[in-house]
Amino acid sequence: MPIFNLTDITFKAPTSGSGPLASLAGSKYDLNTYKYPIDLGSTDKAHYMVININEQGKTQFPGQLSGDKPTVVQNFLNTGVSAQGVQLVNGTAGNAFASSIGELSKMGSTGIDTLAAKLGSSLGTSDVGQIGSFLGGATKEGLSITTTLVNNVFRKPNFTRTIRRITDTVALYMPDTLPFTYTQNYDTPQIGGGVFATLAAGGSSLLDAINKNKGNPDAMGASVMQNLSPFIANAIAQSTGGVGKVLFAAATGVVQNPMLEVLYSSPAFRSFQFDFMFYPRSEKEATEVQNIIDRLRFHQAPEVLSAGNGFFLIPPSEFDIRFMYNGKENPNIPKISTCVLESIFTDYAPSGFSAYEVPDEPAAAKGRTGMPVAIRLTLQFRETEIMTKTSYAGTRGSTVIGNAASDPNSDYNTGANGWGNYGE
Repeated sequence: MPIFNLTDITFKAPTSGSGPLASLAGSKYDLNTYKYPIDLGSTDKAHYMVININEQGKTQFPGQLSGDKPTVVQNFLNTGVSAQGVQLVNGTAGNAFASSIGELSKMGSTGIDTLAAKLGSSLGTSDVGQIGSFLGGATKEGLSITTTLVNNVFRKPNFTRTIRRITDTVALYMPDTLPFTYTQNYDTPQIGGGVFATLAAGGSSLLDAINKNKGNPDAMGASVMQNLSPFIANAIAQSTGGVGKVLFAAATGVVQNPMLEVLYSSPAFRSFQFDFMFYPRSEKEATEVQNIIDRLRFHQAPEVLSAGNGFFLIPPSEFDIRFMYNGKENPNIPKISTCVLESIFTDYAPSGFSAYEVPDEPAAAKGRTGMPVAIRLTLQFRETEIMTKTSYAGTRGSTVIGNAASDPNSDYNTGANGWGNYGE
């Protein structure tokens, strides 16, 4: 069995003040950064990827907050478009819109009362007052809800999630493959076969038969029946299911044209799979590998909310992925927005089980005796943000309402009531 001898492996670790990992060393991420290989960032390992962790705001296992924004939120501040692809109502225009809705909710009752009176009069209903009261109250309630949505939902940069960046970080060597797939979904509706299509086609055929036989009633009648019969037979065949369609095709030698159309449906969220092989070369590196797996496994799991007798779950943490070179983000590789970790696959015997043994150590110990020589780790991420032209352009579109970054009334400014308190 392989034997750990800590003097066998030597390497030159980067100093804390320079090198590719200098941006992590001595920073708020330094103490909670786990990396593989242990000499990641040295001269021949300047390319690497960083996985930052965004915990849920309601977690019962809080980490140390970094103060940085998750990528999906920063993208919103840059583009004015939410993760769901919705343009947010904010800024001066948003305040005016919310105010106008509020005014409508105040004056709506009188207008609805008048409308209800006319409706009740036309129906001969004597109890017009109750109708007006009901409709007026419903209208005011609806407008009130709309105001609440504008102020408390559509002003949030990511209203389906409440995540915040913590200092827990994983730094790994660049994987062997980095596929990026961009997928758009299209529907192919069948516009032929309906009653309207059948009538339209039959009517056209009927008109041709009439025009060809003007002045000859007998021939016109025969031609009309001859031209209409396929459409009648097809309508019967379509209504009788598969057997009817087969019989119609066998009898006529034709089938109905489905008249397919291609219509855009929706974008697809991008997925990313990263594969890593760990071959720990020392006790320290073996312990680091275990810490990386433990950290990712912990944050990809949900948690049971203590209140409610286990009825609710708090969703798992989310992750930001960056590709780095020499301490800075590599602009040659496309950026990835905030992701969820859909699956973690670990194989502790990728080439048949073999473990390290420390001499004279009778029991297994973490990172020492019993530590697998090789571990395969596969991470499957799914992006949480819809990518649009605005996302790729990287600039605020001209049609975005308001200015979230500079509006003093915005929920995203960096003042005392701004992002620093979001999700807490």
